[in-house]
Amino acid sequence: MNPPLARFAGREEAAAQLAEALSEYRGQHPLILAIPKGGVPVGRGLADALEGQLDVALVSKLVGPANGIAAIGAVTENGWTYRVEDPVGGQPDPMHFAQERLAKLDLLRQQCAIYTSHRARLDPHGRVVILVDDGLCTGATMMAAIHAVRRQQPARLVCAVPVGTPQGLAAVRASADEVVCLRTAGPDHDVRHAYQCFPEVDDGEVRALLWRDTEPRNAEVIGTKSLAAAVPVSIPCDGIRLHGVLDAPTSPVGLVLMVHANGIDDHAVRNQYVARKLRARGLATLLVDLIGPREAMRMEKRRDIAMLAGRLRVVMQAVPGYVHARLRLPAVPLGCFGTGTAAAAALSVAAEEGTDLRTLVLAAGRVDLADTDILGKVTIPTLLVVGAGDPEGIRINDLVFGRLRCPRQLRLVAGEGRIFEEPAAIEELAALTGSWFSLLLADERIAVM
Repeated sequence: MNPPLARFAGREEAAAQLAEALSEYRGQHPLILAIPKGGVPVGRGLADALEGQLDVALVSKLVGPANGIAAIGAVTENGWTYRVEDPVGGQPDPMHFAQERLAKLDLLRQQCAIYTSHRARLDPHGRVVILVDDGLCTGATMMAAIHAVRRQQPARLVCAVPVGTPQGLAAVRASADEVVCLRTAGPDHDVRHAYQCFPEVDDGEVRALLWRDTEPRNAEVIGTKSLAAAVPVSIPCDGIRLHGVLDAPTSPVGLVLMVHANGIDDHAVRNQYVARKLRARGLATLLVDLIGPREAMRMEKRRDIAMLAGRLRVVMQAVPGYVHARLRLPAVPLGCFGTGTAAAAALSVAAEEGTDLRTLVLAAGRVDLADTDILGKVTIPTLLVVGAGDPEGIRINDLVFGRLRCPRQLRLVAGEGRIFEEPAAIEELAALTGSWFSLLLADERIAVM
């Protein structure tokens, strides 16, 4: 019989012991990437002890239908998927695996919006990176995290866990530069058994732990004492729920609806960066996906402009309730930042008589999908932004620009791609967007461009 496993008092004690085992990295300014949610309290303690920085590795375990706990795989926020070769309960039905993957991708999109709305994600390139979780069983989530971080070329990649199973540790040793595990458990171990106190970790706690060393700096930049809490949004529409996140500085001067129609947030880094820059200018932001995660693979849904416009109207109708009841804010002028096919939907709504929208910014938008007849009916100021490295995008935006009769501008952003992937392109997009909304929402004067 195996001797009983010594138990940690809690995640804080586990973090302190891990820090001792990793003391050689103190002074090297390591980047601690914690796997939410339980890994974040461990990562916070580790980052503080090693004088490093804390961020999240956004990956999620995929679980089988049998007990809702045993891992069948894991997925990264970009969709890369790891499958467990011999999961407990056997291989699941392919339909279950696909549905579980889509559900967890939607969860990761929401976590990205909630956890990282305060600053840009930290870059692992060229740094010592320590991936941490509160335990390791199959190793699926850690393998997915390792894959995601390897693509960003860290100088050294360390996997650190308080407790792990032999088979899980063997899997990650083949991929990490170093594996540190304080205690080894049996093959059927449940991480919870390694702790005397193992409470659930909620989104608010994760956000608070991540914000601990950045909130004062953000408050100084924004010029306010604190930020209003981010509010997850779930709006019933067409038999599904549209998910998003509402976030605001204190006393915002306007609110920007940031809409896309991906089903999966393919451009989370870009959109979150733009949202942060808008909040730094005193604007609230509401990021919403007009497509549900289970609709993501259906291209006809993503290109149904009339349907997307209807969903945007539903979102706009829900805004006052969230702004007043959840954030306790007064009515503020409303703008819209639309990308992809959602940009065409935004044009449709903006063309309606008596629209509540004050202004539009359409970035890398499929504005050519908007009904030609409505373009001349748009009266609110509109900024079209397109990548300089996208000749087809320039063509269709120029065509729409010529048909609009409202105050308008067409601006090119330097870069090779269509969706502003390069850091300099994202920065320029955020600057253009911030200046536009600041002028037309924060200042009541509407100037003809």
